[in-house]
Amino acid sequence: MKILKLTLGILTLFCITLTSCKKETKAPENTSVKAEDLLGYQMVWFLTEPDGTQNLRLLYFDKEGDVVKATLDGITSRIIKTVKLDQNIFKLDLQENGSVVYTFEFGKKDGELMLISGKFYNINNPNYEAAPGMLKRSDFIPVNGKAFRNAKINEIIIFNLDRWRHSSYPNLAGSFYECGTGGWKGVINGQNYMGAYWDSGNGKIMLLQKAGDREITFFNPY
Repeated sequence: MKILKLTLGILTLFCITLTSCKKETKAPENTSVKAEDLLGYQMVWFLTEPDGTQNLRLLYFDKEGDVVKATLDGITSRIIKTVKLDQNIFKLDLQENGSVVYTFEFGKKDGELMLISGKFYNINNPNYEAAPGMLKRSDFIPVNGKAFRNAKINEIIIFNLDRWRHSSYPNLAGSFYECGTGGWKGVINGQNYMGAYWDSGNGKIMLLQKAGDREITFFNPY
């Protein structure tokens, strides 16, 4: 698969489509946030390694009985944790020992939930960077039955039921499943992929990454 590096302009566009890409954006209200408040929202971001490698991440929330669960998806990983808020802060401790932790602080403005800050800590390498952005879950769009194209590298992707096709593999059909809303993970030609599709209000965009790729490509509806 050819790689189209995201330019600074594209990264800027990506960031402004999200509710918050800044690591610190203080809300004017000091309203208590409950775990249930997160159910209508979803986060997407790049986890950037010190060498510049980008890793697509999707975080979404569902309720199981009386408990709210957070699911963090990477291309070949999935971590599910119970949401417990302490003074509007949710710590997603991946190893349950404080060594790899996402810390999210939430607030409310005009009754709407907002992400005040999102931080990532890795004890083995503190130079990882993550700037999570949060949108309403209704802004994300399921990919089933839709087609996408990246005109610059002339690649087309088509989704139908639980199968998908990629123009790089014209004689193959891969399998995929949706995660969260607008997120999906799939396999084709033995390769793992992940994507996320949403409407920014200024246009629709789908980000795509193949396992092992250092960068993320973007597609438009086709």
